Amino acid sequence: MVAPARESGVLLHITSLPSGRLDEDAYRFVDWLVAAGQSWWQVLPLHIPDRHGSPYASRSAFAGHEGLLAPRGTRFYDSGEGNDGEPEGEWLEEWVRFAGEPERRVQIRFQREWLSLKRYANDCGIRLIGDIPLYVAGDSCDAVTHPDLFDRSFVAGAAPSPNHPEGQRWGMPVFDWPTHAADGFSWWLERLERELELCDRLRIDHFRGLAQFWQLALDEPDPVNGSWGTGPGEAFFEAIRNRFGGLPLIVEDLGLITPDVIALREEIGVPGMNVVARVADIDWRTDSVLYTSTHDSETLAGWWERWGRENQPQLAAGATSTDGEYRALLQNILAVENELVIIAAQDLLGLGNEARMNRPGTVNGGNWKWKLEQPLTGAQARMLSGWVALAGRERLGPVEA
Repeated sequence: MVAPARESGVLLHITSLPSGRLDEDAYRFVDWLVAAGQSWWQVLPLHIPDRHGSPYASRSAFAGHEGLLAPRGTRFYDSGEGNDGEPEGEWLEEWVRFAGEPERRVQIRFQREWLSLKRYANDCGIRLIGDIPLYVAGDSCDAVTHPDLFDRSFVAGAAPSPNHPEGQRWGMPVFDWPTHAADGFSWWLERLERELELCDRLRIDHFRGLAQFWQLALDEPDPVNGSWGTGPGEAFFEAIRNRFGGLPLIVEDLGLITPDVIALREEIGVPGMNVVARVADIDWRTDSVLYTSTHDSETLAGWWERWGRENQPQLAAGATSTDGEYRALLQNILAVENELVIIAAQDLLGLGNEARMNRPGTVNGGNWKWKLEQPLTGAQARMLSGWVALAGRERLGPVEA
């Protein structure tokens, strides 16, 4: 039996590039990943963010965000003229009816510019991990066009958990899962087909909501006073497996995880997540994808300064000085048994919590704003390349079509 490949990648959303666009900075970052010996680039959802800047409550589960497109006059700008490369699927006509005819050209531009970047990345041996939110906004094209797919008696949230004892009220409508199941999850399969056209692998956000989900009455402001609804379970993933011939997924199994969630993850055989900057111990599962931090957590350096150094000093074993402590921390994380390790760009730079992407439950204007002040350097690439070589995580080569 051939041992599975050990790989690593970097989490950096498009908006966190210096330009925040699909222009030279995006292609330059692919080149940097190659030089750094990486195999994966993970991004956040590519769809239209809400008024707070969050891409997790979009007006469309399908339409690409115009704000990511290359500016006119830059090398990778696409005019969107002509219908060659127009996105396929019923979702496009639904979106155009909802948002207006000019959106057709926007989506043609997005399709061409994004797939051009993806081809370039794949040719360089870099694969893309996308991110698919579980829920959609209540005023989204999807909820308006397909009202039968949603249960408007409740809104979604998160149950109280150790990290968020107060719970969370998100406000998006929950799915009417029996209706989805009755037609073989066709809307979801179209959604996943769209995402897998854009990326090579997907992280499904809030996986626990596919086992059981936390729901709140429309007039209930306190997230603690919710109740559990029943998700679609294994049948949902069986439909995906039948459609796509496998499950190219990572599932976000964080928060209040009950035995039924663990059982579902084990039944479908898909890796979950462990996040160094969220845990109070280091007994993370070796069958998970290990993240240094995520868009919703403290940064690794912020966590280390606040809690990790005092409570988990062994994570920096081998450090010969205070200055080398954080370097040892990253090297030890890369050396774990997990097949895939993802390092957030903020963590490569050793940035503190001032560089967090998002603080859940807040709308203070600082969320979703962090970006690189300048492109990552060749010296930083050589340093990371050396670390992944020592950890046996070297990039394997071009991605087969």
